[in-house]
Amino acid sequence: MIEEAKGRKITFHCPEKIAERLDKIAEKSDIPRSKLVLNMVEIMLDFAEMTQKVGVLQMSVLFRDAGAKLKEVAHKWREKTSLKDIEK
Repeated sequence: MIEEAKGRKITFHCPEKIAERLDKIAEKSDIPRSKLVLNMVEIMLDFAEMTQKVGVLQMSVLFRDAGAKLKEVAHKWREKTSLKDIEK
């Protein structure tokens, strides 16, 4: 049995546009959509747990700032055209 198959199955409804975005990223990453979503949830849970002591308002600001930073990093990665560009 593979590691991902262990555990509890959780399902949720997702807007079509978000599902399409997830599919595109999963395809580019060459991983199943379920693994991509699990990775994203795990990262955000770790982040939420680290900031739990800060408080709700501060945590929401941290989430906003983290999202903005992730968008910035993603934009920079999209501009890269070769492996040499990534090293810069």
